[in-house]
Amino acid sequence: MKQIKYEVGIPIRNEENTISQTLESISKQTIPPKNIYVCVNGSVDNTYQKVSDIASIEKNISLITSKPGKANAWNKIVSKSIENKLMFCDGDVIINPSAAEKMLETFEKSPDLVLVGGSNAYTAKYKESIFSKFFAENLEGTPISQNWVSGRLYMTKINELYNLAEKLKLNLMPEDILNEDQLLELMTKGHRKIIKSAYNISNYASNFKEWKMACKRTLSGRRQLQDKYPQLQGETNFLENKLKNYWDRIKDVNGTRRKLGVTSLCLIKKALKLYYNLSNNLDLNPLWDETLSTKVEIN
Repeated sequence: MKQIKYEVGIPIRNEENTISQTLESISKQTIPPKNIYVCVNGSVDNTYQKVSDIASIEKNISLITSKPGKANAWNKIVSKSIENKLMFCDGDVIINPSAAEKMLETFEKSPDLVLVGGSNAYTAKYKESIFSKFFAENLEGTPISQNWVSGRLYMTKINELYNLAEKLKLNLMPEDILNEDQLLELMTKGHRKIIKSAYNISNYASNFKEWKMACKRTLSGRRQLQDKYPQLQGETNFLENKLKNYWDRIKDVNGTRRKLGVTSLCLIKKALKLYYNLSNNLDLNPLWDETLSTKVEIN
């Protein structure tokens, strides 16, 4: 495949313990990016200085800042980018070396695609905890089966994405949006593909409390999108796709006890969704509470 130019954008907040690993994994890409934009938004730890130190050595890294909020960082990165293909990832993940190459190949094979998403893979700081042993998905760093866009890793064609937003009468990226990846998922229906050959490794929640925080965040984002963009809802085979997605994921999980544990979390998530909807107890603050498991070095 010919060398196709692309750039990398990393919205980052309070990730001083992981950003070095993220940047190192990007430096090992089989097709290196032209530029890397790291946008620090509202950090109160040593993230800015950590990135500044790395950027003083690696000249293709640009350190920029924005107002607090991932959407603000996303917008700032897009405003600075000069290439149409932009790979986004979080600052607490490790990207597999051929991720960018595989996503670029997918665009080459399917020119009509607007977004190519990577898959999630997990490890854990505390693999021997009860939660990690029985309730977490596989923690060996192998990608799971998924059909949704994850903000941890995706590549998009910026011009085509904005053209799609214009057709849908949307403004990108709304400052108050909770989860930008969920909005991109709705927008790019029929114009995206998720691949397993591009994936990120991140720390899985180490206990039920942290899992619940992440779950509430996801449910809050879904509720916000339902209220804000009803015209993008209404998938006719929603239940069928949910069941298929669950079956694909559970087949990948190792061991009967772990399969039962992951299944129980799916049921708990359904119960939480019902509770939060009935009690109207969802958090719509774009600056979310951070789980400790994402702030420690990735194993």
